[in-house]
Amino acid sequence: MNVKAGDLAYIVGTAVPENNGHIVEVLFRDPEGTIWDSEPRWVVKSAGPKLLGASEKTGEQVEAVVGSLPDACLRPISGVPVHDEQHNEVTA
Repeated sequence: MNVKAGDLAYIVGTAVPENNGHIVEVLFRDPEGTIWDSEPRWVVKSAGPKLLGASEKTGEQVEAVVGSLPDACLRPISGVPVHDEQHNEVTA
């Protein structure tokens, strides 16, 4: 798995190129995710512009803030260290 619930991630390699590079919050594992394919999927919430996708009912292109993406299309955003590690400080 690339991500876990609670991660911030960016989108890569999706079928909708306009979504690539968007930052999303990973909410939880999509319980119905394997209906579309065999790989795990995550329910994500867009942190900025709306995501483009297809309506499950009509197949038409829609914009949404919350959607489902495969794990393979998500890359976690690494955080900065919490502690300020300054080794070999020079004293005056």
